[in-house]
Amino acid sequence: MIVYAGKQFWNDFNNGDEALFEDAGLPRDSNKFKIQQWIQARKQDLRTANSWIAAQGTFHCWKSQAGQLNLAFNTAYMKNTYSTSDFGGNLTEEETKRLNANIIWRPYVNADKWDIVIGKDGVYAVTIQCMFIAPSWYNVDSSYYYKFYVALMLNWNPDTWTQSRWCWTNDSLSLAFTWIFRTWDRVNVGFLHTYNRDSFAVVPEINLYRLS
Repeated sequence: MIVYAGKQFWNDFNNGDEALFEDAGLPRDSNKFKIQQWIQARKQDLRTANSWIAAQGTFHCWKSQAGQLNLAFNTAYMKNTYSTSDFGGNLTEEETKRLNANIIWRPYVNADKWDIVIGKDGVYAVTIQCMFIAPSWYNVDSSYYYKFYVALMLNWNPDTWTQSRWCWTNDSLSLAFTWIFRTWDRVNVGFLHTYNRDSFAVVPEINLYRLS
C-alpha cells in the first residue's frame, strides 16, 4: 500500500520512491535495507542463516598402493595441511600444496589422527572420488582382469562401496552418500585394486556438505 506517513524524513533510502510506502518508517540496516520482522531478529536455522554459503570440507591425499586379492580396504592418512616429507619426496612442493584441505564456512568436519572427524550431529552429503594412476608399464589391453574398489569408510568399516574393471592408465571411481552422522564419527576413503604386479598411485578425495 502506498501512503505518505510523514515520518520517513530520517531514513536514507536506496530508492527515493521507498519513502511513499507504508513501511517507510521501519529501521534500516547499514546498507539502507529495511530490517524485516522475524528475519534479522529471529534465531536462524542453517538454510536461512547461510543462504548462498556452502558449508563444506574437502580433503585429499596421495598414496602408493600395492595390489591385493583380499577385500581389506586401505586408507590414506588424511591431514589438513601436508609437507613434502609426508609423501617421502614422491610429490613436488606444488603438488603437495594442492592436496591441502579446503574448508568453507562451518561444516563441522576436520582431519584428526588420519581420518575426517564429524564435529557435530547432522545430515551430511558425502561425495568420494578416488583416482588410480597406473605404473608406466601397465597394459590397458588386459586390464579387464583386475578390479578397482572405492568405499566410504565409517568408523574404520566400509559402509558403502563401488567397483569397476578395466581401469585405464589414469582413471577415477566415485560414489555419493547422504546420511545422519554423529559427533565423533570418523570417515575416510577406502580403496584397493587387484593388480599385483606393481603399485598404483592413488589419489583419494572426500567432500562433505553439511545440510542440517
